[in-house]
Amino acid sequence: MKPYSRMQRNNRQSTARKSKIRIPDTFWGALAIILLSTLPYLHDFLTDDGGLKPWVPVLGIEDLLTDVNGNVLGFSTYRVFLYTFFIFLFATIGWAGWFQSARQRFYGSALLLATASGLYHIFLILFGLRRSLLNEPVSKLVFLGILSIVLGYMTIKKRGYSLRKVVSWVLLFLMATLPFYHDLITNRSGETYVWVPKLGIEEMLTDNEGYVRGLANYRILVYLFCLYLFAHLGWIGWFFDSRGKKYRPFILVPAALSLYQVVVIAMSWRETEFNDPNIKLYITIGLSILLAINFYYNNKVSPEAKVITENGQS
Repeated sequence: MKPYSRMQRNNRQSTARKSKIRIPDTFWGALAIILLSTLPYLHDFLTDDGGLKPWVPVLGIEDLLTDVNGNVLGFSTYRVFLYTFFIFLFATIGWAGWFQSARQRFYGSALLLATASGLYHIFLILFGLRRSLLNEPVSKLVFLGILSIVLGYMTIKKRGYSLRKVVSWVLLFLMATLPFYHDLITNRSGETYVWVPKLGIEEMLTDNEGYVRGLANYRILVYLFCLYLFAHLGWIGWFFDSRGKKYRPFILVPAALSLYQVVVIAMSWRETEFNDPNIKLYITIGLSILLAINFYYNNKVSPEAKVITENGQS
């Protein structure tokens, strides 16, 4: 009678918990990823052309970072500073997450190149070194080259050498140059260097008024396009290499937002409602809700399965 009574007790407890849903351990991680998706357009909610918006608390950060000439760490305005800092932070987090998920793969160490490239630019921004020698493309190439040699040597020593590994390293090295690719092919006046092949792309994208897809020159277009592409590659790579992680579906939110911005730039929609921060916020919220619903149903515990499992354990 004892075993039978115990089974009845377990059945009653299981019936009382029919509606219980397994709470994911990575809930806060998923929420953090969703909040990170707002970084590329967070400056639009904090500032406008006149400075901080009225609802934003005045903490004195802007005054602290502004020099006697009115520049904020070398940027013309606080808004431009926030925009640049947030997008590099957004991109670097994506690449760091990809490295964390793929560090055991043969190309894992190569992901540190793009992560280091993002951190390098954040360092330049925060220490006001954008007008220094460290911000020259040659300095960045030397930095990435030395890092590639060191990491490549360690990888070959540990994992050996193959053509597939070399190709992967070369591709990831090229991706690491995306944040400053505009410096490699254009000068500060916006003109392409003489050694760059004339493929007619700049002329094709330039309108009758001299604007290149709505931007002042070709250099700015390349800069913005490559920067958001750099961010997208990091997040989408993290998504594909995080199989088995419960937070994986939510990585699609920042990946989708970065791809959306790439499309906005390529289609010259920056001055349209498609580039409105409210639209981006709606996309973030809507996509997050859809993914959360999908996550809920894929992780819901069937009451019948729960009863069978608990009875089996008893």
